[in-house]
Amino acid sequence: MRQERNTEMMDRKSRPSYTQYHWAKSDRKDPARIHLLEHHLADVGACFEALMRQPTIRKRLATTGSLNDLDESLVARLSVFAALHDIGKVNVGFQTQVWRDDDFGEKRKPGRAGHTADVVPVLTGDDYTTFRWFSSALGWDDFLTWDDRGGETVCAMLVATLSHHGRPLQLENRLRKNPAIWRPFGELNPEDCVRRIGRLMRRWFPAAFAPGATPLPSDPNFQHMFLGLCTLADWIGSDERHFGYCDQSTDDYIHTARKNAKRALRAIGLDIQEQSSAFSPLPDFAALFEIDGGKPPNAIQNHAALETPLEESVVIIESETGSGKTEAALWRFAKMYQKGLVDGLYFALPTRVSASQMYDRVNHFTKQMFPDGHQPIPVLAVPGYIRAGDFTGKHLPDYQVMWEDRANYESRTRRWAAESAKRFLAAQIAVGTVDQAMMGALQVCHSHMRTACLARNLLVVDEVHASDPYMRVIIEQLLNAHVGAGGYALLMSATLGSEARRRWLSRPRRADQVPTIALNDAIDTPYPSITTRSASGERVVASGENDQNKRVRVHTQPTMHQSAQVAECALEAARSGGKVIIIRNTVANAVDTHQAIEQATHPNDPDLLFTCNGVPTLHTGRFAAEDRKMLDEEVQTQIGKYRPPDGGRVVVGTQTLEQSLDIDADLLITDLCPMDVLLQRIGRLHRHPRDDRLSGYAEPRCIVLMPPTDDLSSLLSSKGGAPNSNGLGSVYPDLRVLELTRRLIVEYSRSGEPWNIPEMNRELVERTTHSDALDMLVGANEDWIEHRNKVDGGMIADGITAKLAVVRRDTSFLDNDVVFADVEEKIRTRLGDEGIKVDLCPPPPSPFDAAKKIDTIRIPGHMSIGLSVDTPITPNVSADGGFTFAVGEKRFVYDRWGLRRD
Repeated sequence: MRQERNTEMMDRKSRPSYTQYHWAKSDRKDPARIHLLEHHLADVGACFEALMRQPTIRKRLATTGSLNDLDESLVARLSVFAALHDIGKVNVGFQTQVWRDDDFGEKRKPGRAGHTADVVPVLTGDDYTTFRWFSSALGWDDFLTWDDRGGETVCAMLVATLSHHGRPLQLENRLRKNPAIWRPFGELNPEDCVRRIGRLMRRWFPAAFAPGATPLPSDPNFQHMFLGLCTLADWIGSDERHFGYCDQSTDDYIHTARKNAKRALRAIGLDIQEQSSAFSPLPDFAALFEIDGGKPPNAIQNHAALETPLEESVVIIESETGSGKTEAALWRFAKMYQKGLVDGLYFALPTRVSASQMYDRVNHFTKQMFPDGHQPIPVLAVPGYIRAGDFTGKHLPDYQVMWEDRANYESRTRRWAAESAKRFLAAQIAVGTVDQAMMGALQVCHSHMRTACLARNLLVVDEVHASDPYMRVIIEQLLNAHVGAGGYALLMSATLGSEARRRWLSRPRRADQVPTIALNDAIDTPYPSITTRSASGERVVASGENDQNKRVRVHTQPTMHQSAQVAECALEAARSGGKVIIIRNTVANAVDTHQAIEQATHPNDPDLLFTCNGVPTLHTGRFAAEDRKMLDEEVQTQIGKYRPPDGGRVVVGTQTLEQSLDIDADLLITDLCPMDVLLQRIGRLHRHPRDDRLSGYAEPRCIVLMPPTDDLSSLLSSKGGAPNSNGLGSVYPDLRVLELTRRLIVEYSRSGEPWNIPEMNRELVERTTHSDALDMLVGANEDWIEHRNKVDGGMIADGITAKLAVVRRDTSFLDNDVVFADVEEKIRTRLGDEGIKVDLCPPPPSPFDAAKKIDTIRIPGHMSIGLSVDTPITPNVSADGGFTFAVGEKRFVYDRWGLRRD
């Protein structure tokens, strides 16, 4: 008998441990290698506890619960919930997922199961037998004493905890219950495991079960913020780089978990206490931005960082293009960090390109602001890119990343937030697209984690005037959540209409409840200015002039549809030595114009066309990232602040020329566009003072290309006109704004009066966007009334669509209204319209540099309709100066004019 017993014991020891113990993590390549469930629960509980040791994070969570702080008993209770996030893994349907067929022997398989949705029948009592032993084993009666609402808050918090996989748990999910998965199977006994976990929780977090402890806050916003932080704790606690696998049960493992959690937060950059303590006196403005000659800050910069109270939750900066709003925002952030109001920064821009351009500036600023040895690593928060600090990475199988510098363990860990788009907002310093921040307000996977991570940082949204109705509603909801948690936001615009400005400050009122302002009063509002919230909705304070005054002569030319005439006008100026930029509303028109210029160039002309490495080209958003970076650098070299003094130049492009590039042109030729966009474009005209301008260009000039008609009524749908005409009615759908802009331009052009910029900015924008001005245009004209109704209807529909897509943070997790609709793909498509990314294999050479290879290219949404990432790709074929490739049945060409249909 002894020999038989020894043989049995040897067989048990040789059996894989996953058949004996409840596991939480298993090695994909070697299922026998496991991390015990109780250990993983300790890891995540310890990570959440460590997050609560970070003052700003702790304060943000407390604020959502209307508390000044979280006492230790409340922190302990929340840590218990965080630890229970994977309690559903005790079921044998989950545990046997990694079993091999011979592990079952003659036993019948219990059926596969997950660990979140499969818990719903237990939570709701549909599986009453399991509910009884589960709640008894866990000691649920003790939990019910944690709130003063009869256990309702505790139940909601548990549901929030179990929603940590990125989507709220659906309690009305009628998943077929399978009681067998909760019964003992072989050596696995779910009830025994839950009972042990219940005992361990009381040992790990004794303060949570102390009598008389602080009740849990009942505000649903608190539940939502907790879920975001719980998910973050799970992401950190699941990283094997910090929490190695352990399959040996031990009662004191919590000490190891706490030590690892503390080390992980410090390595990732979420624990900034050492950095904050070492923060040296903040460099002065000139040193911070390395300004030659120690030039002091201008009016808007001084007002933003020194005169506007740092404790203001929402600040709007309106100042002319080129006045240094970026430096104003960064300097304000530095002051706020120094005072301990924020931990970091998220700088949100409207496009991937503008974000990539801004990233280098913020990366350099970070090195100037923080002392050596304590510098955070900025992250480029643009999907498809892996950029942290000065280095880029490349995705490998199994979610691994290879960094170009072959970074060591410490360096790789500090770049943790850059390795996944879902973690972008966990970075201390990040620059990215506004949609990455907006996804924190939308019903998309892991939106709660995004918002929770963002809460500790200053949110800067640049070019907020560019937001359409759909985006505006979402950003408003994002601001509600961000400011509601005690966070801070800074919005920037060259000029923001008064009605739009008031909407941004209207929290929590609806748009139709926002106080209106008469047109004349709106025109009289100070500019440049800084606006903050007040009891009446806004407080606008003049910031003073920024030494950017210029008198711009604006002329009209009815040649919007005649690229040849546009080309001759530009070449005439360039031949006389002028630096010219042409901005067309559409890529097609930009390409036509560039080709017309090439055809009109005389053989004996000097090199007048913009080139990249000697190749004539233009500047649009249709170029691969590798080429776009070269184009940006060349534009700024040839026509930027440090441009060569001699020789004319013509640069043709689209809206990309008006965003984030430091361009200093002598002459601007532009399509008709909304007034606020036009002012943005004019900001690229005479951007810098200089002594080397030719006599004919001492005064800035702007030529606005107009359609040949006297007004835009021919484009109204009721007239049968084409709504898509050079971007009028498509790129810019509101023809009312365009018509008012056209009339104002014509008025000043006929009078011969120059535009005093920025003095006139406020008047120009209000007279073309204010509702009173729009109503006067429409009057009783039936065609304009029909167009107004169409535009307003579209705006209302967009607003409703956005409201249906945002997270209901005012709703408890016990209410089914918090459940995400199955519309994530539509939300993402509507949000970015980024189309699809195509991997090119083998990577072809750039048309501008044969030594550079293009690995990927992004096909815009309107060009990739019907395509997906799974659509077969036909390998590229070399063509004259570029290459062609096919995705499915659609063929594309890529060359010096960018990407287009073949």
